[in-house]
Amino acid sequence: MLASLLLPVRPLWAAEDVAVRVFVLKHKRVEEAALLVRPLLSDASSITLTQKLNAMTVTDRPEKLDQVGKVLASFDVPPRSYSFAVKLVKASAEVPAGSMANEIGGLGAKLKSLFQFNDYALIESAVLRGVEGRMLRYQLGTDYSLTFGIRPAGAGGGKELLLSPFALSKAWRREGQPGQMRQLYQTSVPITLNQTLVLGASRDEASKTALILIILAEDAASPDAQKGTPGPKAAEKSEKGDPRP
Repeated sequence: MLASLLLPVRPLWAAEDVAVRVFVLKHKRVEEAALLVRPLLSDASSITLTQKLNAMTVTDRPEKLDQVGKVLASFDVPPRSYSFAVKLVKASAEVPAGSMANEIGGLGAKLKSLFQFNDYALIESAVLRGVEGRMLRYQLGTDYSLTFGIRPAGAGGGKELLLSPFALSKAWRREGQPGQMRQLYQTSVPITLNQTLVLGASRDEASKTALILIILAEDAASPDAQKGTPGPKAAEKSEKGDPRP
């Protein structure tokens, strides 16, 4: 890989009309910054990227360089950290109406309004912490694994995230053999901060059981989140219910 890349340029103006400035990025990749900056520059400008230093040298009129500096100052910020309150619930139509488990509290009435099941039992709930641009993995109960990447969705004034890829897996076990994780589903999930998202999954519409994921995403500023620590060490568990849907 070349240490630097000189982009094609047109002839420059008179020397007294131009200036040269070096911008060194601390948090974002200089290649991404170049894509953001290039539309702001004059036709006869030039950009030289130095990947090894994560820096760019820009030649343009002083007012254009000032504009580039302001844009990069807003762009080159530390990755945002988030917390995700997650509940995995087993839904069933094989129990009498009204026998709803007490573990999910007031969520039961809301779930009954969304799905055609009689009973909802909590498998596990947890608060996960992660950083944008990284993957987050966590084991829910004894049989399930939740995995998702965290990306800004580019809408809603910074309040929209895209969890992608987003996958829920289950351990399938045979007697005398270790369990193997198999994906139940994989998708991309848009989510809005501070709004509860409810996802339901079943084999088919006639199925008498289903899994339901309830997710609430919020801004977080914990030390673990800033370090991007995924998995069990970055999670706070609560009580468990029946782990076998």
